[in-house]
Amino acid sequence: MALEKLATSSAGSTRWRTFLEVPLVILGAVAVFVLMGLSVSDALLRSFLNSPIFGANDYAQILLSFVVGLSLPLCVLAGRLIAIDTLVVRLPKWVQSPLDWLTSALGIAILSYVAWRAFVNAREAAMFGETTLLLQLPFGPSYYAVAFGCALSALILLVERFFR
Repeated sequence: MALEKLATSSAGSTRWRTFLEVPLVILGAVAVFVLMGLSVSDALLRSFLNSPIFGANDYAQILLSFVVGLSLPLCVLAGRLIAIDTLVVRLPKWVQSPLDWLTSALGIAILSYVAWRAFVNAREAAMFGETTLLLQLPFGPSYYAVAFGCALSALILLVERFFR
């Protein structure tokens, strides 16, 4: 996918969007490929050699949380948030605009709340020593990844709504 397709039309907007998108896409692609390689390797080793990768599910669980944390801001940047506007498009324009603002405000509030809760949960997980079952991998980084993704998504929504 070309970077030009990911960015919007204005030059200033293109610069900051590209600055965010490129590292997120690269990190997300690496995480997905590692997750894919781990899953395929585990399945093949389990099937053909009866020797699965010890702790593959623990690794997959942690990697998946990083993929989710990286994917949320990319969805916001691409404008691919879930929106059901079947009824809204039939309303007059003077009603659609306030509803659009309300939807953005709710999205910012919800993503900010989830980011805050994920950050609190990360601190609590570290304090209580929460880990995965087999490998004892800490859950804190997973919570921090989700908190980062939600906070960045809320910030992107805020910037695009108020500063575009």
